Amino acid sequence: MGIQLEILMYLQSIRSPLLNALFLILTISTEVPIIVLFSALMYWCINKKFGQRILFSLIGNFVVNTGIKEYVRAPRPIGTDGLESLRVSTATGYSFPSGHTQTATSFWTSFMILAKNNWMYILGIIMILAVGISRLYLAVHWPIDVAFGWIFGIFFSIVLIKIFDYVDENKKYWILLLLLVMLSVVGYFLNSESYIEYFGILTGFVLGYIVEDIFINFSTDRKSKGYINFSKNRKNESSLIINIKKFLVGIISLGIVYIILKYTVGIIPNYFDVSNIDSFDMVTNYIRYSIVVFYAVAGVPALFKVLNLDN
Repeated sequence: MGIQLEILMYLQSIRSPLLNALFLILTISTEVPIIVLFSALMYWCINKKFGQRILFSLIGNFVVNTGIKEYVRAPRPIGTDGLESLRVSTATGYSFPSGHTQTATSFWTSFMILAKNNWMYILGIIMILAVGISRLYLAVHWPIDVAFGWIFGIFFSIVLIKIFDYVDENKKYWILLLLLVMLSVVGYFLNSESYIEYFGILTGFVLGYIVEDIFINFSTDRKSKGYINFSKNRKNESSLIINIKKFLVGIISLGIVYIILKYTVGIIPNYFDVSNIDSFDMVTNYIRYSIVVFYAVAGVPALFKVLNLDN
């Protein structure tokens, strides 16, 4: 790998307890559970349209990243002679492009596009660069993986947000359904469990968005046309309490749905003859993730309406 290995070896040579902690925090901050939880908070409680856009961008990037990884199948630097990789427990799958880098780039690029705030541009650029460098510092990716994580993250975030805005403004839901059909064809040829799981997440989001937009249409009571207002207007306490209740209702009920589905899928082989366990896992994971995300996008807002928590 020549110069790429030299870069990783150099970063390894300057490691220290302080830098280890810093780069571990940076890499953890962009892992899927944290990013998705923040996006869910945004969607349920703060700014619905902003949350929808950023979720679509993130999930779309998950699918793209996993699809490319499964097609290229590039090995990671983990295990290279003389190189000590850190936090390898989260460095699963193939190497190209860097998933953490593309996720962070997608998140902060989307945030910058939608927030349109100077200090957010500065913070976003710093975080995008820092997370990418953290993957090199931890020696779990090659520099080319990180470089293309940045490129793909920026490009696909811009494209996906434009697609979502067009669909949302013109109510041309068929575009999103066509996108699902196209990506399902890719999944058929890749035959990858990881890709199918993320495709299930995207399926749940698209179907949930359409159902919510047509039949539920909950509100976060923001009149900013989908953009965050960074002014210093103070929210009253009752609004804060309602948002806390909404988030707790959303997270707890979502956790219950996830556990029930996981338990149900887990006991099926005990009662039915499953001849091909790999195919069974792939299909049920797709269905399970689709249902969970559908509930998060459409079911939770419906529950807000029932409980009179809709702003």
